[in-house]
Amino acid sequence: MGELRLNGKVAAITGGASGIGKEVALLFQRHGACVALLDRDLEKLNQAKEEIGGGVEVFCVDITDEADVQAAFSKIKTAFGKVDILVNCAGIFAPGTVTETDFVQWKRILAVNLDGAFLCSKYAAAAMLGAKSGGAIINIASEAGLAAIAGQTAYNVSKAAMISLSQCMAVDYALDSIRVNCVCPGRVLTPLVQHIIDTAENPAETLRELSSDRPVMRMGNPRDIAYACLHFADDSMPYATGAVLSVDGGYTAR
Repeated sequence: MGELRLNGKVAAITGGASGIGKEVALLFQRHGACVALLDRDLEKLNQAKEEIGGGVEVFCVDITDEADVQAAFSKIKTAFGKVDILVNCAGIFAPGTVTETDFVQWKRILAVNLDGAFLCSKYAAAAMLGAKSGGAIINIASEAGLAAIAGQTAYNVSKAAMISLSQCMAVDYALDSIRVNCVCPGRVLTPLVQHIIDTAENPAETLRELSSDRPVMRMGNPRDIAYACLHFADDSMPYATGAVLSVDGGYTAR
């Protein structure tokens, strides 16, 4: 592989049991990082740990529960001694305009997508500040945080707020050498999206529809997003903080 770009680093990854989070974990581990996988699904966490290999520990945590998050980061510091990198990847989606969205659903989407990122950032940043060694926080937002997509108000708002959270932290911790950046994926062919295609009445047409709304005429894959995270996680771009990187096949460029 060549240079191990994260050798000796410890990375905490939320939503690490599947999809983009697991792909980030795979790439980071291959570049020498020790990885703490955070997710609610213990069975999938253990499966991911087995698939990724050595240097991985799993932490079953509800990221919307502050006590749970605080305890998880305490355990991560006990297991690895430090936290160098946080990737806030956990997220949920539900469609709906304002009038179609139940208030309970609204609060749930904001709780997971925004509150979860806030809480994990709070305790990861505290660990970085305590060690006085800097670090990197990478928030996985969405093209939907940059351009309103019809019929998914709560999700759009949660991702737009996540971008603002990233910029606020970047400003607040700049002199502490904690870099905070945001990756905004376009539609990615995750297992969930693949399931939607496979179970559609016309899978080929569904694939075409999900791919043809962006200039490159395809969906992204989880590895596209993982490499964007790697660029922000290693030490090759120390001047990059508060950046918002679109990885969306040109969707938001139009």
